[in-house]
Amino acid sequence: MDETLKLILGELEKVNTRLDRLDSGQKELKISQDQLQQNQNQLQTSQDQLQKNQNQLQASQDQLQKNQNQLQASQDQLQKNQNQLQTSQDQLKDNLINGLGPYFEHIEKHIDAKTSKITETLEDQQRVIDTLAARSVRHESDIKDFKRILKNQ
Repeated sequence: MDETLKLILGELEKVNTRLDRLDSGQKELKISQDQLQQNQNQLQTSQDQLQKNQNQLQASQDQLQKNQNQLQASQDQLQKNQNQLQTSQDQLKDNLINGLGPYFEHIEKHIDAKTSKITETLEDQQRVIDTLAARSVRHESDIKDFKRILKNQ
């Protein structure tokens, strides 16, 4: 019976060793599972952060697109205003050029009319001066004649 007990004891020791190894393996498995869970949690946190960053990037791109659209609208309005300004300048230039011709013609006619009146007035004045000069000479001559007659008398 000793021998049977020894065999049973040997087998029990083997079973104990196996159970110890099994316990040890389960502990290692538990540690590995805990590490795997920790890594999965870190991966989930990283994925959440990545999703948050992607959402922020999308929001930034949307804002950039909105700003570009506003800039384009402003540039279109500026171009429209420049075209209107150019049209207004062209109209002003045409009006100025077309309006100056008749204006200068009117001024020229006015100057010609005034020049004619002044010329007529000057000619009249010159005739008066000539007449007065001729009379003055004749009167001078008459006075000399009277003086001579008075002297001779």
